[in-house]
Amino acid sequence: MCLTEQRSLKLQGLVNGNERYILEGIIIVLIAAYIFYENVFMAVILSPYVYIHYRQRIKERIVHDKKNFKKKFKDGIIAVSFALNVGYSIENAFGQAVDELTLMYGDDSDIVVKFKLIVIRLGQNENLEDILDDFAEESKVEDIMYFAEIFRYAKRSGGDLMAVIKNTAQIIQQKEEVMSEVDTIISGKKMEQRVMSLIPAVIVIYLKVTAKEFIQPLYGNIAGIIIMTVCLAVYVVSDMWAKRIVNIEV
Repeated sequence: MCLTEQRSLKLQGLVNGNERYILEGIIIVLIAAYIFYENVFMAVILSPYVYIHYRQRIKERIVHDKKNFKKKFKDGIIAVSFALNVGYSIENAFGQAVDELTLMYGDDSDIVVKFKLIVIRLGQNENLEDILDDFAEESKVEDIMYFAEIFRYAKRSGGDLMAVIKNTAQIIQQKEEVMSEVDTIISGKKMEQRVMSLIPAVIVIYLKVTAKEFIQPLYGNIAGIIIMTVCLAVYVVSDMWAKRIVNIEV
């Protein structure tokens, strides 16, 4: 698959994902309008939440994509390191890494496309450090940007490039292990947070079904709208705060 086709498919995936996030936000707003106001038209007033939800989901996707890309980059750097160990030059080692990454992730994988571009630019006699700088800038991954900076310094000062590459792979691997341990520890808490975030809405629905006369005074009048709006605001802020608490970055 050519680079243009790969980018086209990736863009199509992003568009589909964006549409899904907007639809999720609309559904949430409609449900909230019914539960807290028994008035679907209140969804118009609550509609700004669609944008908030959209932005949050985009942020989560970016974090997820960066984490996956960093893992693939680590595998690529390890492949480069192995090629260097058997005598390949630093430039040719990236070509060998492309073959390894293709076997691992497929020819149309983002990391394979990026490494192929590195090989192409090396074939055009561009400086590897400049290529890695561009690669790091496009990835927006902190560890990759750090690697590109150290690589440039090491190559210009005559440092041990193989050691730089090995250390980079080790650092990323260690971070992955730590993050995996953290995820294991807080996975239960994340599940609790998801359940707890649903409880207020479930309670209101339960009361609407089993004790409608008890909760009905909160609907159809100004006082009830104010009370429900305050409850909804506290609900949303609490949910967002809880998500931040369980979101730990390494």
